[in-house]
Amino acid sequence: TVAFSTSSGVKATRFISPTKTPEYLAGGRPVVSTPIRDVVRHYGDLEGVRIAATPEGFVAACEEALALRPEAWRPEADAALSEMSWDATFRR
Repeated sequence: TVAFSTSSGVKATRFISPTKTPEYLAGGRPVVSTPIRDVVRHYGDLEGVRIAATPEGFVAACEEALALRPEAWRPEADAALSEMSWDATFRR
């Protein structure tokens, strides 16, 4: 889980780029995150990632993530991560 506060009073999380998201995905773990901009932008459409803005939504998203079968989301996550490798970055 990536549970950073996103309340209006917490400006420090507005521009963070959590590196745990690709690490967890690469390790075969689904991710549940609060709506951090870079998580939503880079990973929010992946089947193995859930985004939740409220405590209740976060709990529900965790339950959904726990119910995911790896074969249903890992190939998509692996493909997305392969495009984010240092080798792919260097080729750009």
